[in-house]
Amino acid sequence: MSNVVLRTSDSEVCRIRCGPPLQAFAMRWNYVVRQRHRWADDPAARQRQTLRLQRDLRGLGVTAKHLRRLKGIVEVSVPDSPLDEFWEARILPWEYVLAAATKPHRVEQDILVVRHLKTGRRKRKRTPKRLVVIETAPGELARHFNFSAQRQLVTGGLRALSAETTGVLENPTERQLGEEIEAVSPDIVHVTGFDNRSGRERLGGNLSGLRDGLYLADPSAEAKEYRAEVIARLLNRGSPNPLLVGFHCWDSAARLAPMTIHAGARSAIGFQHTFDEAVAEIFFLHFYRAYADSQWNLLAAFCSGWESIAAYRPRIRGSSIVLWSADSLVSNATGEIGQNSFGIGATTTRPSTRPPAVSRSADPQRVHIRDLVQVSVRPNHQINYSSLHNGQSVFDQLTLRLHPNPSESDAITQINDLELEVQLHVGVDSYPFRSRLNLDMDAYRYDLADRVTLPLTGELFRAINERIQTSLFVDLRWHDQVLYRHTHSVWLAPIDQWTLDDSQIGWLPSFVQPRDPAVARTIDVAQGYLQCLKDQVGAGFDGYQSYDGFASGLACWDGVDRQVRSIWAALLLSNKLRYINPPPSYADFTQRLRTPGETIGGGFGTCVDLAIVMASCLEWIEVHPVLFLLHGHVFVGYWKDFHAHQRFLDVATEDLPARTPDGEMPRDDASQRWVSGPKTYAEIKGFVDRGELVPIETVALTHGKGFAAAIDEGREHFYKKRSRAFRAMIDLVSARAEDGVTPLPLRFSESHVG
Repeated sequence: MSNVVLRTSDSEVCRIRCGPPLQAFAMRWNYVVRQRHRWADDPAARQRQTLRLQRDLRGLGVTAKHLRRLKGIVEVSVPDSPLDEFWEARILPWEYVLAAATKPHRVEQDILVVRHLKTGRRKRKRTPKRLVVIETAPGELARHFNFSAQRQLVTGGLRALSAETTGVLENPTERQLGEEIEAVSPDIVHVTGFDNRSGRERLGGNLSGLRDGLYLADPSAEAKEYRAEVIARLLNRGSPNPLLVGFHCWDSAARLAPMTIHAGARSAIGFQHTFDEAVAEIFFLHFYRAYADSQWNLLAAFCSGWESIAAYRPRIRGSSIVLWSADSLVSNATGEIGQNSFGIGATTTRPSTRPPAVSRSADPQRVHIRDLVQVSVRPNHQINYSSLHNGQSVFDQLTLRLHPNPSESDAITQINDLELEVQLHVGVDSYPFRSRLNLDMDAYRYDLADRVTLPLTGELFRAINERIQTSLFVDLRWHDQVLYRHTHSVWLAPIDQWTLDDSQIGWLPSFVQPRDPAVARTIDVAQGYLQCLKDQVGAGFDGYQSYDGFASGLACWDGVDRQVRSIWAALLLSNKLRYINPPPSYADFTQRLRTPGETIGGGFGTCVDLAIVMASCLEWIEVHPVLFLLHGHVFVGYWKDFHAHQRFLDVATEDLPARTPDGEMPRDDASQRWVSGPKTYAEIKGFVDRGELVPIETVALTHGKGFAAAIDEGREHFYKKRSRAFRAMIDLVSARAEDGVTPLPLRFSESHVG
């Protein structure tokens, strides 16, 4: 049986046997890290994950004594195989696992994890001479990305290579890529584009049966998926094989990078899962610069690149940049690089022949701003009031990248007084944003999209009843020079419109309105039913305080069930609710939603409207509601067990999604902590099966069904083979936490209550 070896520059630390125990460990922690949006921002939750991680590592034979020795640069040596025999060693997020488990033992010393694929090939040194940049976003994917800036940072960072040995291949077919690599035999290949998961998500495809890989163009220039092993062979068509392949695409660390090394390359860089785009760009900029300046010292360059993003660590917590190499990088690390934050030190660089730069601001009388700054502007095609209300930008991208004029690069360190103006026009009204910016040339990249906040107080904006086309004006100027000026056409959705695409479904909690007067009336009626259920005149809604410590098992939470049952009775018996199709929205993947008062007062609602009514009532009494989203249907649920809810947030579960024989687990790392996507189905079903999470089919209200029957219908959605219908679960408590998603400022027909 082969082993994974953990070593530092001093010595080998321990060995972990490949096989079922490591496979189970890899599957669990791969899942936990993919669900990091639920726990990564909570220090207490991170501490609990560390304790669980240390416990699980002890089960693999990695003790506290071993963890104390893992510091500085740590190499994970993984056995190679022509098949996927040792998949558990590839998919495990070693970078997070070792960093988190050793943190209590490292005090303030950093740790950097690199991976070694034990190919058994002889180490051969040569100096890089040729570079090929591959940019692949064919067909419809081209609308979502502009590669010009990345091309500049790669070629600029590797300025030691001559322009004559640098080539760029845009949207190649399989044949074109193979022929280019075979003809050029590049020493360094930088690949930027869409991995199969990201690409299929952008194209709106079904993610079932997806395998790691990369999109290339087909003969008709449309986007086509290629599996990782095919891409690996294409990138190694040259002779000799590449010294380095950099994959600037997500989900490239588990298969794309190691398979590329297995096929012949000496090293490769990839990303474990998704990653912050701005941070990835900054990393590659500094990595390539350090790679050239250190006379092609791979480990020194990787250390430099990692140190350059130190300030961004909170944004990338749980995700990782992965360096794979066919050669052990730590066995002779001492001496190649000196003392640094990893305990091995400063990068060896060529002595500079130029004097240190003198701090000086750019002078508009001497330079053109377009020679210093590149602008990328991409507004969102449709602007929803609910997303703006919750702080989402009107821009998909608003980015400044700095590229100083070579003749001025030693002198210009600042660009001061850059003015940004954004105006959203709605009828005769305009909603302006203005800001003055000072740019530091060392920062390279400024992402301004989230800085642009528009006032939402205008009466006309909130009174829009139908989707309208309007304009968004963007102006960037520097003194009397115009850097960017353009008016973009955008669609503006009415305040009650909810968009069903994956980037917008997370705003559904804004339509849950616990302060709607109809909710207060419903709770008032429900209290009478609660008094009957408890046979107690003074019974009231006390949420999870109804816990009965003398009962056993889930029976201790029966008081929560009684409160929810009483609300169901009030909605069922005091109102004659009927089902109705949604009102017209005149846009794809959108739906107009009613307030609880409109649903109850009108006596009808869609599945979403009915779920919103019930969720609003549950939130009023402080019982934690959830919204279940299937393809084409929505219903409500609630956490019966308060402690189970905390376990869910911590991802403390053994209910994992099914894996393929090679351990590949489809991605489900959402950007919003309160949204749990399709791959959490097995975990959520476990809570439902144990009775800790109770689903309620709220459409049963329109059929006159009782509480128990509604729960039975809710559970039917979690029967065997129903997983394909499951789209997401939205947790209301998580959505509301820490300045999260708040109810929309809707006008109710009556004054607010409470």
